[in-house]
Amino acid sequence: AVMQRMEDSELKTFLFPIVASEVTSLPLTTYVLGERTPETKDRSLLPVSVMFWFDKSSYDACCEFTDAMHEKLDEKYNVLSASIEYNEESLTYSGLINFNLL
Repeated sequence: AVMQRMEDSELKTFLFPIVASEVTSLPLTTYVLGERTPETKDRSLLPVSVMFWFDKSSYDACCEFTDAMHEKLDEKYNVLSASIEYNEESLTYSGLINFNLL
């Protein structure tokens, strides 16, 4: 629900592969799929990085959302790391979670 909102009379989810347009309003989520690597002959690992972007006045919201998403993702996937970053170029905060899909 945090990443959904009405735009042009339509409910949209603000989830984008790799990058979002500069004019896209915050908060939003981007994701990157890494290189698939074989784990066994029957399955592979697929590393995923998700970033939750919040404006410069929303540090607490960024932390709370990242913590909540970390817990949710950890229930289903192998979470490798989670962190909060300040992005000097865009003057935003982002929560970053790295995990593997099997």
